[in-house]
Amino acid sequence: MKRIINILISLMLVITAFSLTVYAGDENNPEIQDQENDITGKLIQNPILFKILKTINMVPFQSFEFLDITSAWFYENKNEPDYLFATIKIKDLQYTPLRIIYAIRWTFNEKNYGAGCHIHSNDEFRWYAAGQIFGLLDNWAYKKGLIKDISDCIIDYEKNLITLKIPKNIIGDPNPGDILKYTNAWTGLRFISEIGGDLAEDQTSYGNNYTIQY
Repeated sequence: MKRIINILISLMLVITAFSLTVYAGDENNPEIQDQENDITGKLIQNPILFKILKTINMVPFQSFEFLDITSAWFYENKNEPDYLFATIKIKDLQYTPLRIIYAIRWTFNEKNYGAGCHIHSNDEFRWYAAGQIFGLLDNWAYKKGLIKDISDCIIDYEKNLITLKIPKNIIGDPNPGDILKYTNAWTGLRFISEIGGDLAEDQTSYGNNYTIQY
């Protein structure tokens, strides 16, 4: 009887240990964390310019919280082992007619990779891409085929989440046990044209490494 009780106690301890474990790759324990209200850029540093653009209806918003990264993380789905998922959490995600870029970046096998979602024209235009990068998600790398279109970007405005579904074959084919290093996230606000560069942006410092699980 004692032996049976000891076995049951051991099982309960194992179950408890598993239930208390928080795995990396989720909202509760993200690889990348960022402080709030740390947005920079031309419109932040020049409130007069912001006021002028607002007067002529070129910036239809009151604040820049939709650029403010709070955290980001990678995860995998055992039912879709050929994909890596990356989620960026924003303080107050919302529609805007201007060009918005949400991106996540890392290093694997000494090469820099990234994935991003470009949105503008009141959410009517979206471009999702991922691959090897040299700066951000640059046009040169795209033309060379180092960056390719990806299949999906799920934008959840209620939960303030942007999730990128990235085919592993365009990011170096990471296998279980491989590590993504120097993980960080970035957001940028631009006009529809590239002229003028980033009006406002948020960038995280390097987060924790992520170990491929499946």
